[in-house]
Amino acid sequence: MSGERLCRLLVLLGCLLLRGSCSAAPGLMALPNFQDLARFYPGYWHHGGRYHNHHLLAMIGTQPQDASLLLHDTSALRLSYALNRIGGRHSLGRQLIRLSKFGHDSISGADGLEYMFHPIAYGPFLADKYGYPSVSKLHEQDPVSTKKNFWGRQGILRVITYTKVKNMPKGHVALWDCNHFHESKDWIAGHSLITVEFWESPDSNCSTMDSEPRYLHHTADQSGGSSPGHTSRGAHRTSSSSSSSSLPLVVEASRPHPKLRHKHWERQFIAKHHLAHDGRDGHSGTEGRENHAQRFPS
Repeated sequence: MSGERLCRLLVLLGCLLLRGSCSAAPGLMALPNFQDLARFYPGYWHHGGRYHNHHLLAMIGTQPQDASLLLHDTSALRLSYALNRIGGRHSLGRQLIRLSKFGHDSISGADGLEYMFHPIAYGPFLADKYGYPSVSKLHEQDPVSTKKNFWGRQGILRVITYTKVKNMPKGHVALWDCNHFHESKDWIAGHSLITVEFWESPDSNCSTMDSEPRYLHHTADQSGGSSPGHTSRGAHRTSSSSSSSSLPLVVEASRPHPKLRHKHWERQFIAKHHLAHDGRDGHSGTEGRENHAQRFPS
């Protein structure tokens, strides 16, 4: 049995176990147009978008009690935001979503709609609503050749990578735009074991796709070089801002927001910053450590 066929059967089995049934073709609907998905997608700040994680949480309207549930990986929340903004039958609705072993996989936003935060749960959700993925590849080992399976297409991509310790699966969902992830981290690069599922949008059109992969463009931008057809990071952010003008940008800086998990690095980063600052101000190492102890008591 081929890997693609096996992966399709696994998706079907997941639907049967988690939702009770997985609809056949008559009950399915087409994926939203990619232009709509990209228009409402709140892209990552560091990848050409306009939104940090706390911007996203403020737009959704998360509550303090949600902090213990949310993950540092906000890829599922970002896709949920886009689908809810498109609305209609594509909305996630107002019923709590329960698809994985974690008990529940969504939180309620200020608008009363659900926002899925577990990327692993998006596989059964998409398969049940939109049908089998257009491309399914199980346990691929070459990131470059894996991308060739959906190169020149637009749609939603679910990626499962595996941790080096205990080989545990980690899920991610994002928009794939012809030859690159749309305003998102490249979840495939740097991994030697990958499972991917790709749902193609009905308006998929890559006739104007760049001849070079997007990551080569980023490499040129970061090195300070430029060449015809390449845009700088700032120019790309400006162009992406115009395409996502329908999304709210201003978020109250003073408004408290839930902190995501895996923020243990925050205290260490701030401590190192102040130590370096004390050194530049002419304080001795002893004085710097004393200041550090005063600011960050153990």
